[in-house]
Amino acid sequence: MTGNGIPQLYVVRADGEQIYGGAGALRGDDLPTMLLASLKRSGRAFTNQEADFLQKTVRAAELALQSGNLLKTGVVLAEAGKLGPLDNLGSYATPAIRSKEIYTELKQKTETGLTAAKSKLLDSNSEPAFEPLLTIHEGEAISKLYPQWKSSASSIAREINKQPEYADLSEQAEAVVKARLVAASLSPRIRNRAESIYTSVIRRFPNTEADKLARTELALVSPDAKILSTPSPDVPPETPTTSTFRTWATQKGDFKTRARYLRQKAGKVQLMKDDGETVVVDISILSSADQAYLAERRTKSE
Repeated sequence: MTGNGIPQLYVVRADGEQIYGGAGALRGDDLPTMLLASLKRSGRAFTNQEADFLQKTVRAAELALQSGNLLKTGVVLAEAGKLGPLDNLGSYATPAIRSKEIYTELKQKTETGLTAAKSKLLDSNSEPAFEPLLTIHEGEAISKLYPQWKSSASSIAREINKQPEYADLSEQAEAVVKARLVAASLSPRIRNRAESIYTSVIRRFPNTEADKLARTELALVSPDAKILSTPSPDVPPETPTTSTFRTWATQKGDFKTRARYLRQKAGKVQLMKDDGETVVVDISILSSADQAYLAERRTKSE
């Protein structure tokens, strides 16, 4: 109100939307009625602690998205999900609106990446590639953070895993992604485990793309890690009488174990697990990738 003029009253929401405007004083019950109606349209109000948490989390997710790190974006943004569904936090505050935008963009880019990676891997003219497998396993990891997406990531991963030529590279990619998940966490307690997980990848897959990538990423996470000063050992090529450890699984996927091939006979295969225990398994219940691996070993030994 200017001087003795007629008062002008406006109620403006956090996103700039005017939800009330009028001239003249509201009298009696009109003012509280208008205020209550405006509050119903104004959206959710966060506590100072919630607002600070949301702002910091969204900013971190935004930076990760700008750098092209979709996995870290997904891990960080999932933290904001503690306040409610990311596609509708019920607030018109800038960080809440931005969280929805990042959420939508993350979903779109993840699905686009998955489709492109699948197409490349299933292209008969393409050689087995590590990067597309990383994209698929990252997409699967992100989709598990947001079950409401109903993403096709898991079905794509299962389809690729049925291709025997991708079995070993897929296992390496999955191990790297698990390390990345830990390294991307906002919790220092969880991030502290990244060194041991990257170290495990380096030891499991010496002289591979996973080894090289794990060393590069570990140097950023923990530059003083002991494993970085140790060169990758020379690994002799596999022969019919030797084999490396690999992950074996049933067709249903309800059982997995990491073990080394020993021998096969009469429809059964003998494996030695990491702890030295040996087990005998019916070949018929193993995955198609495992059965293809065993068929190849039979051919080598003949």
